[in-house]
Amino acid sequence: MKLKIIFILFLSTIVLSCNLLNDSPDQVFQVIGLNANKIPKSFEQVFKELRQHKANGSLQVPTADNKSMRPGTCVESVKYWYGNTFKEDIKKIKKLKVEEEAKPIVTTALDLFQYADEIQKTDFLIIAKMIDEGKSEEEIDNASRKLDDTKGILLDKKYENVMKLLLPYADKNGVEYKTF
Repeated sequence: MKLKIIFILFLSTIVLSCNLLNDSPDQVFQVIGLNANKIPKSFEQVFKELRQHKANGSLQVPTADNKSMRPGTCVESVKYWYGNTFKEDIKKIKKLKVEEEAKPIVTTALDLFQYADEIQKTDFLIIAKMIDEGKSEEEIDNASRKLDDTKGILLDKKYENVMKLLLPYADKNGVEYKTF
């Protein structure tokens, strides 16, 4: 009888400790919800700002030794400032250890962040090259507007899908957050 009780306690401890190995709902919210704020809501605005920086001469990228900054092209700036924006976020999301309830959130978030990463690594470079080549403002605005109207719409839907899962999960688990 004493062995049964010890065994049951031992088994309970193992089950509880496995559950404690999962990341908390607050950690899930921090990694996914807060980092999702990095996703641009308007690509057109991003490229207007990039053009302004180019016009001001304030586009900067690191020197080869990474010890100082030097003037850069739009393509160099996009590669440096946007090329790895989501790389660490994707790694952190993949590393999350969550209970069954949060797995759809992680899957949906990975889809969102990988799509945003793809846009920044491909489409951003195309429009940055247009700026460097001196294309007209109209051509650049049209390209960035087209990006907003195509991939931007899908990106917004992916973002909404994440929030539809994440916010109720956060509410259910007592995670405090503010929406704006």
